[in-house]
Amino acid sequence: MRRQDFPFTSRKVSRREMLRLSAATLTGALVAACAGMPQPAPKPEEEAPAKAPEKPIKIVATSQMGVQTWDGSLKRAKERYPNIELEVGQTDMPGGWSGYADLIITRIAGGEQLDLVMIAVEGIPLLSTTKILRPLDPFFDADPEAKEILDTDIHPLLQEMLRWKGQQMEFPFSWNNMVMYYNTAIFEEKGVDPPPPDWTWDDFLEICLKIADVKGTADDLYAYSFWGGGMFGMCAWYYVNDTSPLTDDWRDSNMLDPKVAETLQFLADLILKHKVAPNPAGWDEWGQFHSGHLAMRTCGRWCIGGSLNVGFETYDLQYQPHRSGPLRTVAGTDGWGMTTSCQHPDEAWEILKLLSGYEAAMDMVKLGGNIPALRSVAETPEFREYGPPNTAIFYESLDYADTVVSPPNFNIIEPLLDRHYQGIWNGEVTVEEAVQAAHEELQAEMDKLKEKMGDEPFRVG
Repeated sequence: MRRQDFPFTSRKVSRREMLRLSAATLTGALVAACAGMPQPAPKPEEEAPAKAPEKPIKIVATSQMGVQTWDGSLKRAKERYPNIELEVGQTDMPGGWSGYADLIITRIAGGEQLDLVMIAVEGIPLLSTTKILRPLDPFFDADPEAKEILDTDIHPLLQEMLRWKGQQMEFPFSWNNMVMYYNTAIFEEKGVDPPPPDWTWDDFLEICLKIADVKGTADDLYAYSFWGGGMFGMCAWYYVNDTSPLTDDWRDSNMLDPKVAETLQFLADLILKHKVAPNPAGWDEWGQFHSGHLAMRTCGRWCIGGSLNVGFETYDLQYQPHRSGPLRTVAGTDGWGMTTSCQHPDEAWEILKLLSGYEAAMDMVKLGGNIPALRSVAETPEFREYGPPNTAIFYESLDYADTVVSPPNFNIIEPLLDRHYQGIWNGEVTVEEAVQAAHEELQAEMDKLKEKMGDEPFRVG
């Protein structure tokens, strides 16, 4: 979904022709042609000059998703809101959500018009504390239909992830977890049974050792590839071992928890000791999985889009292997929010609802995108059609998930941790050395944040 050349591109819905309409059929506010200039009275035999419609209100929206995701929404906006000129663009994600949030802040600070912004939970504390996003509660309170959808068709955890200080900052649109994708053809060829929902780390390692065939050639078969950087991918492994890089309130480092080191050592051993997994840095996981050189990978539903594009169908889904604790996966959701700089909030709210609605969610589903926040879409036959047999695992996993760690300084701590993880995967430092160094840096950053924010919450909800 990233573009190679520019961080922002757009498609536009606009009315480019001025229509001669009678006063009885005008749907928007009208102004007299050449307003403010004295006009001669019409001659008795002449009609009064027709009035031209006011210039449409322009609403600019941006998301991380490819602009083609919103083709249907653009058409619907043009038909339903002829007095609104909607522009939807894509903002790049250099360095993940932390880089995306920085771009949004920079663009608005530079005076660029951005009325509606899609961002995931990772950016909610940052964009809320910097006053980029405005609370949506007044809009929901004045719109019973939208409030009912929020309360009855969206899982409570998804609502909670997009709240800050108890206020709803975004209308949830889509979300993701991390599950295990496995190549059913390779499992069958190797005589390995499909993984059950309750498999353990020991079960997982045993399967990896049976499948992997790595000799340093072009025919290498890796058993597993993991997302070795980024808060989302790493939390997926921490959570199935009942730990986290931060404390539960997201205010302090938790890197010295022995379970953190245990988790990192397990992953490092897959690369350096057992040689069943590649170093994730710079490795073409997508291509290797689809070409049959990788048996398992962890990903969210967004990876289905790549498989649909290349016609790859010999795979299915399962929960990640479990070590300890109640959680089975991580969850992160995105949604549409309104900026405090928006000059036409009422019109923007109508567009926000359209971009968050059933039809827009179905457009995304058919492209193999994220899991829809609307349960009514996730339970449709179409959702199951665009994916492997075990697609039910996506929405049901919310009952066994926790929010990805994302305090207000997320854009600082995510790259900080990534740097230390990469040292482990490269074999440059031991796990013990990495967690100690990461803890010291991470705690220093959390102390800075506490000094700045005091007793204000760091965790969404």
